[in-house]
Amino acid sequence: MAEQSESAEAALSGIVASTLARQPKVVEQSLSRIREEIEFYRDTDVVSDDEIRRSLTANLEYIITNIAGGNELDLRAPDETGRARATRGVPLADMLAGYRLSFSVLWREVVAVASAMSDISMAEMATIAERLFELHERYAAAAVDGYRDEARHLLRLSERERAVLVEVILAGTASAGSLWQAAQTLGLSVSGVFLVVAAESPQPGQDPLPRAEAALAGRDVSSVWRLEAERSLGVLSLGARPRMAAALEILDRHASGRIGASPIFFDLSQAGWARRLAQLALEAHHHNGVRQFPDSPLDMLVAAAPDTAIGVARAVLKELVDLPSEDRDQLLDTLQAWLDAGGSAKDAGAVLFCHANTIRYRLRRVESLTGRDLTNPADLTAVVAAARAWQQLPHDHRGVAT
Repeated sequence: MAEQSESAEAALSGIVASTLARQPKVVEQSLSRIREEIEFYRDTDVVSDDEIRRSLTANLEYIITNIAGGNELDLRAPDETGRARATRGVPLADMLAGYRLSFSVLWREVVAVASAMSDISMAEMATIAERLFELHERYAAAAVDGYRDEARHLLRLSERERAVLVEVILAGTASAGSLWQAAQTLGLSVSGVFLVVAAESPQPGQDPLPRAEAALAGRDVSSVWRLEAERSLGVLSLGARPRMAAALEILDRHASGRIGASPIFFDLSQAGWARRLAQLALEAHHHNGVRQFPDSPLDMLVAAAPDTAIGVARAVLKELVDLPSEDRDQLLDTLQAWLDAGGSAKDAGAVLFCHANTIRYRLRRVESLTGRDLTNPADLTAVVAAARAWQQLPHDHRGVAT
């Protein structure tokens, strides 16, 4: 038995030595098959021939020298290969296909070497085949682990970089060149049809809209996002104005809390302004779902100085804002309906499902509580601006801006 064991050991050593001598041939044959048979390597030169040769040489040398076993397996080479391929964007399946091909070429070479040796038995060949299969499995697993670890690292890095670029856009202070570069990297144009969205997080750091990006993309709306501690901020590129309704409907459907949206804007340099309006819409919203900041010159003017606007609104509306919330909101909604109806009490009543006289009564209450005459243009302007500020801007129950 000892003689047979020594004989087998000598045979294996001979196979290792002969196969090592043929390693350059195995490398070139493997490279040729990888280039011919694997689509990624055939159609791109992302990974050069020299890089593939170096990887094959390092991996095959470790494999061949471990055919006989007995040594502690060194998995640095496949780990490094996996990391390198992840960095270059090689698909994982194609990397593994390369491993399979190179092992196939190696096995044929081992068989050729063994066939030329008269003292190799079938049992010993079976042992070699089993050993090569084990090596293939362990090397492939090590390569996959390295690939996935590097891919996770790159994804985290990519996410951090994307978050910084989204912030460059949302800050609204970038130079034209920096804005263009950020937009190009994120796949946005600097002009188009845009919305900014601010969505409240249910828990600190938790994404409130984890599936919205894919849902929006399904309606041809691209988006980029930045997650903060208390909210997620998104820039939506609508492509066309009519898509706004669909985008807002998707956001509303996916909402787990309050969402504020800006009015539409057409130049990415306005994203900082739109972010403020989306945030104002969020903070003034009291229910789950989407609330879009109104797209009107008066509302924009009010939003330009929210702290001042709320103070002025309290001074103009006077006793009206001290009413119970249900009464106050009813009067303000009546005022808005009357304005939307062009000053027609009848048409406003139709919208609010009440008689025209009820509309007139409520308007007289507005006049009494504010001390303003709604037939006087100056008084009407002041009350309307104050009502818009009170309804559109965030504040506490005392009328202090928040």
